[in-house]
Amino acid sequence: MRPLNTLSAGYKSHPSAVEKQTKAPIVQNPTQIDPIAFTNKIKQWHADGNLSTEGVNHIISELQKIV
Repeated sequence: MRPLNTLSAGYKSHPSAVEKQTKAPIVQNPTQIDPIAFTNKIKQWHADGNLSTEGVNHIISELQKIV
């Protein structure tokens, strides 16, 4: 009789001997930002030439997808 070739042929540990996760998941509170300071920063980037009008429009369109 030929030996059976199964997926568990090389399995040496018992199925119920799976290690349990002992550490509790870390829950972090999201960082709140000041929306007024954020918009002022965007205005400053645009005025300094670091953010184009096209970039501002892209930010606006992405924000509209969220709301």
